[in-house]
Amino acid sequence: MAKATSLAGMARLARPITPFAMKSARMRRLWFRGAAAAHGDRITAERGVEIADDYLGCSVYNEIFSTDEEQIAPLNPLPCPITLAWSEKDAMLPVASYGPTARDRLPGATFIILEDVGHDPMMDDPALVARTILACTGAATN
Repeated sequence: MAKATSLAGMARLARPITPFAMKSARMRRLWFRGAAAAHGDRITAERGVEIADDYLGCSVYNEIFSTDEEQIAPLNPLPCPITLAWSEKDAMLPVASYGPTARDRLPGATFIILEDVGHDPMMDDPALVARTILACTGAATN
């Protein structure tokens, strides 16, 4: 939660210059690297501003990040097949830190590491996310 709170504070301070900063692919890469995307330069300038505004306008921010003390019991047996696709370069929820707890809470789930993507893999590689969903649901075509 501390990282998210810090990022939100920086985003609020930087909001007046956000449209200007997002014009540079290098700045988008730096801007999103710490949280959302490993390849922020792939995001358009317009989409970068939208993402920043969505983040700042989130009305349930505190509720989302107030779960440090909350725990859920392991789902054993799983109620249905579950696949957890985790971003390799997730800086907000690194797999090395949070993966063991997820594996403990979801015994029997399939875990997949999405290579070369950050916290929000749709920003970095939407085609990879689509292929993963299709493969996990059995909807992929050969």
